[in-house]
Amino acid sequence: RRPLPPPAHSARSRAMDAVLLRALDSGRVGGADFFAHLFTRVPMERLLRFLDGRTRLHEDLSVGIRTPVLPMLRSAAELPYLPRRPFPGP
Repeated sequence: RRPLPPPAHSARSRAMDAVLLRALDSGRVGGADFFAHLFTRVPMERLLRFLDGRTRLHEDLSVGIRTPVLPMLRSAAELPYLPRRPFPGP
């Protein structure tokens, strides 16, 4: 069995992805409205770098404050308590 390749994005980027996916899955945020507001409130260059996982912490925070903060914080707080699914191997 071959070893898995390293992740394409940093642990911070993957954690933020997990928070967003949980917020969407739980219905705390609506996808269409969430992304429409994000694309109107964040400069395009920064948002594209953020989505590519190429931003620094201060840029991540500047994007984060333009999201529904309380629903995102609630989603982040519950992530450690959710059951994990095993990674599907090759």
